[in-house]
Amino acid sequence: SEDLGSLKVFTGLEDGLLGITLDPNFLQNNWIYLYYADPETKTNDKGEKYGENRAARFTLKDGKLDLSSEKILVRVTTQRQECCHSGGSLAFDSEGNLYGSAGDNTNPFASDGFAPIDEMPGRSPWDAQKSSANMNDLRGGIYRVKPEADGTVTIPKGNLFPTGTEGTLPEVYVKGCRNPFRISVDPKTGYVYWGDVGPDAGGASQERGPAGFDEVNQARGAGFFGWPLLIADNKPYRDYDFATKKSG
Repeated sequence: SEDLGSLKVFTGLEDGLLGITLDPNFLQNNWIYLYYADPETKTNDKGEKYGENRAARFTLKDGKLDLSSEKILVRVTTQRQECCHSGGSLAFDSEGNLYGSAGDNTNPFASDGFAPIDEMPGRSPWDAQKSSANMNDLRGGIYRVKPEADGTVTIPKGNLFPTGTEGTLPEVYVKGCRNPFRISVDPKTGYVYWGDVGPDAGGASQERGPAGFDEVNQARGAGFFGWPLLIADNKPYRDYDFATKKSG
């Protein structure tokens, strides 16, 4: 709309303008936070397309977005070979910490509705282990940062890993999500809630694992919530070799 100025976003593969929230002191500072897909798509040396989703702060002036005011707070690198699951929601807690969600950025359609864990070469877009089960990646989870007045962020205490932990990102608060499309934070307890869209398996399979379940989740603290290894009340998927079509 006109009120959003001329902010350009990438709108393919379920991306776009994904999340929006106001600063807790919006009436004083006019700060608004957007989670959006940057329009530039790049190609790496393997010929794979990728881009960047951003949580950024802008200032509203006269009812319009001041694009020159942008402060990028969090960057999420995404693959742009295949859909799906961009997630994308922003929320503040009562202590001024900003939470943001990101989907697993994984194509589920070659997995028969079960866990997308295709480990064959070149099949990363079909493997959610690269994102949801990778603690060095912000996709497939919820991150938590403390925005500072100068447009930088600090890391609150109590995130999943202390800053400097090898193989992890300090922004990570929740991992093991599939597509956490909306989040909220209880202002009294600090508990984080989110809806997570489930896979499409219509029933359980002895060879693959449980049926598809949608989830409504509560995090009373940082943690790993299972996807793509578990779903629902910790129902495990079987390991599956997509090359041999055999279960482990």
